[in-house]
Amino acid sequence: MSVFPKETIKNIGESLGITNLKDEVATALAQDVEYRIHEIIQEASKFMRHSKRTKLSVDDINAALRVKNVEPLYGYTCGETPKFRKTILNSNDIYYDDDEEIDFEKVLSKPLPKIPLDVTFTAHWLAIEGVQPAIPQNPTPNDAKAELLTKRPKNHTSSNGITTDQVNVKPLVKHVLSKELQMYFERITEAVLSEDERLQSQAFESLRLDPGLHQLLPYFVQHIHKKVTQNHKNLDVLEAMLSMAYSLLNNKHLFVEPYLHQLIPPILSCLVGRVICENPQQQNHWSTRQRAASLIAFICHQYGKAYHTLQPRITKTLLRAFLDPARPLTTQYGAIIGLDKIGTEVTRVLIAPNIKFYTENCLQASMNSTNPLRAEEAMKCKESLVDVLEHIAEADDSVSSQKATKSENDMDEDEPSATEDNKKKLLEFVGNVIGEAYLEKENRETRIQSIIELA
Repeated sequence: MSVFPKETIKNIGESLGITNLKDEVATALAQDVEYRIHEIIQEASKFMRHSKRTKLSVDDINAALRVKNVEPLYGYTCGETPKFRKTILNSNDIYYDDDEEIDFEKVLSKPLPKIPLDVTFTAHWLAIEGVQPAIPQNPTPNDAKAELLTKRPKNHTSSNGITTDQVNVKPLVKHVLSKELQMYFERITEAVLSEDERLQSQAFESLRLDPGLHQLLPYFVQHIHKKVTQNHKNLDVLEAMLSMAYSLLNNKHLFVEPYLHQLIPPILSCLVGRVICENPQQQNHWSTRQRAASLIAFICHQYGKAYHTLQPRITKTLLRAFLDPARPLTTQYGAIIGLDKIGTEVTRVLIAPNIKFYTENCLQASMNSTNPLRAEEAMKCKESLVDVLEHIAEADDSVSSQKATKSENDMDEDEPSATEDNKKKLLEFVGNVIGEAYLEKENRETRIQSIIELA
């Protein structure tokens, strides 16, 4: 026996133009309608419970109909409860919705309502990698101070009559790492300093390719800074930390920008440090400085466009180290190769015009020193300055040269040598020490002319 009588099914069928519906068919349809309505009400009640409501609404019914791929009911909203009236037709009770009569004269005489505002939404960054951006939507530090000042501490009177201020101190929020991440951090930091080259290379590869290191990134940066500070004369540790920094900088899944201000100082320490090894005569600390210079250049080229003050600040630091006569030659060597790695645009302006001054005030006296270590350092600085001039000339030559069918060897053979007048101008511009060393390697007219034009 269905809740819906067969007479209701027959009336609906007659309204749709279906007459003479059999009783058996009407009964079967009534049972199916009851099942379908129960199903719709069950789905709608799920939406009601998930919406934290206790009253079923039209929206819940429409959502249930959409889930069942049934077109929703139009003309019904979640407004006031509809009022039904009862009437009798052919000894049957019929209920209908009582529509209120509206007077059009009153409606036309009323003033028009205000146009409603369009629904809009905006999004903003609350914090980026733990740093709150200074935008109008976020509270400013002054607002935070004002909020603290408005909260007055409560006064409590002790048993001896002395009034004390009770201040509620909130504990600091700690950055909690999972046990897996803590174990990974410990294993990586141990493997990086391991003597096993295979284990060490696997650790660097993991740092370069692993996409799930976002939470550990500040800890790795802090670890690099700490190890470089504590082991500034241990060349193996410095090499491992440079490799670690290189892997983190080349990990495409990490957002390194907020930590550049912590990552650059240890790299600069490896570049322009006074002494970065125990035995400078036997250990090759020059290659370590070369690697640090490449990392500094990579940071400038990769992030210089986003942070406009990054490269100028680094070049200013290196230029100050280059032109200061009180700095050791190792520091000056690091500054030279650092500026050279950044690019010829920098060396044209900062190094080439100052080579003569640097040679006369810093380099020349050290080259004649009886100390073999100091003489070696002076020779390295001299070679780096000659390399700077070669890179400038090569860059100018590659820009000015046109495509030709001749090979490079043929071009070198056909290109004329520099004139004596240009050689003298070169020596006057860069000094005799660097000028003569450069002329021993390069004698082509175009290469000499590129350097003279900088004067």
